[in-house]
Amino acid sequence: GTIIPSVGMMLNEQDKIMTGDVSFVEVAYDGRLKNVVKINANSRAVLESTRIKKQTNLFLDKGEILLKLDNLEKGSTFKVRTPVAIAGVRGTAFGIQIKEKQALITDYESQIFVKGLTEDFVEMKEELLLNDGWKVQVAQFEKPSRVERLTPEERAAWQAWLSTIDSLAKGTAVNNTHFGSLTHIGETLLQKPLTLLSMMIMNITSSASILAYMLYAVLILGTERIMGRARL
Repeated sequence: GTIIPSVGMMLNEQDKIMTGDVSFVEVAYDGRLKNVVKINANSRAVLESTRIKKQTNLFLDKGEILLKLDNLEKGSTFKVRTPVAIAGVRGTAFGIQIKEKQALITDYESQIFVKGLTEDFVEMKEELLLNDGWKVQVAQFEKPSRVERLTPEERAAWQAWLSTIDSLAKGTAVNNTHFGSLTHIGETLLQKPLTLLSMMIMNITSSASILAYMLYAVLILGTERIMGRARL
């Protein structure tokens, strides 16, 4: 069934998250907000891994996500699969945007790898190593090669998002790992009422069935529900 999310909600492996026209969701894999995924408007993602581990996977087949990964252990990989290309990080941060049969993959920090998919949707053996400050446009069944530098505006937008996460992290207790006050409202282009899901406090457990904690979500009243919990 489909449910509406709330701050502090625990998510499970294979949960599907869908966002509407003017909504976004942020998911944390840990209580200190070291590893956070932002799922932007009009997106659909499936959380394939229960927690950050040696190989952590997320599937995106529509829309855009941003990832901030500051606590990966040495030798660990966070991989995002899409119908067009696969991107993974052995460092810190990147973003992916899907438009029709094109993927735009952006490296904000450290170094990431990008692989195309064959016509059988198998990972290509060759990988493109993308350095921070660069992005690559990949078409379906294409070997990644079309790289460009980030614009100053793209860098500024990334830094603005990091600032919001840093401010939220300051509200978490270091010793007892409780969430503090989460009071962020996302920008919207439509003049409609907003429901802000915030101010919830939740204990963090170590259960293997828990994937992440929903940090906050902005819902536009009267639009589509933004989370579908589905077993694939």
